[in-house]
Amino acid sequence: MSFNMLMFTCAIAAPPELTVNASVADPILLAHRGLVEHAPENTLPAFAAAIELGLSIELDVYQTRDEHLVVIHDKTVDRTTNGTGEVTKMTLAEIHKLDAGSWFDQRFNGEKVPTLEGVFKLIRERQRTPVTIALNMKVISPGIEKNIVQLVEKYELFNQLCTFGQPSDSSRRFKQANPKLQTTVYLNNSEADQFAATLQDPLSDCLWVHFMPNTEAMEQAHKLGKQVWLALNIGEKQPDIWDKARAIKMDAICTDWPLECSQHWRLAAKPSNF
Repeated sequence: MSFNMLMFTCAIAAPPELTVNASVADPILLAHRGLVEHAPENTLPAFAAAIELGLSIELDVYQTRDEHLVVIHDKTVDRTTNGTGEVTKMTLAEIHKLDAGSWFDQRFNGEKVPTLEGVFKLIRERQRTPVTIALNMKVISPGIEKNIVQLVEKYELFNQLCTFGQPSDSSRRFKQANPKLQTTVYLNNSEADQFAATLQDPLSDCLWVHFMPNTEAMEQAHKLGKQVWLALNIGEKQPDIWDKARAIKMDAICTDWPLECSQHWRLAAKPSNF
């Protein structure tokens, strides 16, 4: 399949696998829905551009009426395609007739809503070192956990992928399908006081948080072998938040601005010219 590729002149270091304790390095940068400032969200060009630059990715998944897994953010196709309808009530063939790129720019005219398998295949083909994949579960359709696990098994991505956003009963079904599938517990700002208790949850291979933990909390998480990923003001350029997350050794930051964050850290590390 051919698609538009973006050209960049900068490059950043590739992140470690999910199973590696990233606290000894800079946080993994998760490109939210791909490089959304440069390509239509949740499409192969957005993911390919991120992967070529060594970024990790966050993406959203639904199951169609005929049980295919597709990558799209909203419950309907209305906002990001030229069609209308609820994703879970449509077939894959119906969704693949839609244009998911021209709303962003005519250069992406004819781009399709990708399947999850298409994204996994792209990752396997393009990654030079393993990229981390944060898989956002949107609607828990019957059998979706089993179908996702089968794809993760096929592409051997257990060490790179973690699901988040699903309720605990869905996480249990993931673990029943294959205990190697890593699951996440999601904590909003109002649930910050539950951080310590959540570390004891066997379903919390990773914590996805909307607040900044303190240094002691991060140390305890790492002692227990847990990772903590930050999803705070994802759509905003906030170097102060990026710097705080880096200082307390958070494991990952999900952001619309991963290139800017990487550049901010790179420039800050350069010695001043006198």
